[in-house]
Amino acid sequence: MDHFIETLVNFFTNAGARIILGIAIIIIGLIIAKLVKVVLKRIFFKAKRDEALTHFVISLVDVTLKVVIFISALATMGVNTASIITVLGTCGVAIGLALKDSLSNLAGGMLIIFNKPFKKGDYIQTPDVEGKVETINLFNTKLITSDNKEVVIPNSDLSSEHLVNFTTLGERRLDIEISVALNADFKLAQQVILEVTASYDKIIDREAPICRVTRQTDTALVLLTRVWVKSDDYTTAQFDLNELIKEALDSVSIPYPAAKLQIEKS
Repeated sequence: MDHFIETLVNFFTNAGARIILGIAIIIIGLIIAKLVKVVLKRIFFKAKRDEALTHFVISLVDVTLKVVIFISALATMGVNTASIITVLGTCGVAIGLALKDSLSNLAGGMLIIFNKPFKKGDYIQTPDVEGKVETINLFNTKLITSDNKEVVIPNSDLSSEHLVNFTTLGERRLDIEISVALNADFKLAQQVILEVTASYDKIIDREAPICRVTRQTDTALVLLTRVWVKSDDYTTAQFDLNELIKEALDSVSIPYPAAKLQIEKS
């Protein structure tokens, strides 16, 4: 019994203090990590940084701080941290091989977050799908299509394939093709179309609207009208102008083989 008590006293004298100090490091360290996380959130919020970048940086800092805290605590307790780090490195290699696709998506997510080829709210087109960017995560990006479908795309695909961002420049050129009969007074048709564009309020003054004959088929002359609009107004302007031009041409009896309006894909 005396030997047991002596052993217990020696334990708390020699190792107990280190264990208590290690536990204190963990507790205090986690509190500090939480405070750092809160401060970073406030800083990013005031700076109005991109949501995906904010989430990534805060998560990375939080995980890094916690790893440092636990390794420091174990070292204080007298644990050989060199062997722990070696084991973690070995496990990391094995996990990396098993999760290579996920790591590829993670790398793609980091490229998207830092290079910013698009941001939340942008309307983009990939080789397979197009839609409005809803969320940008580390592993995937979610799009909402024009018919309200959610599409989840791996970030490795988005970072390696070409894509079109219809929003980032803020303005788009709208091309509308109208077919009129070969015997139609195309000069009058051009005048009518330009009058329609001049009175439409969503057209911007980047370039003056034009209306020219772009080609001739066996039965029709094809008139190409080009105007510039805000990116957010593109689809609305596309439908409005097609309808307004059709009504205006009908009012002056411009003949055409059919009301064939070739609408560009938005």
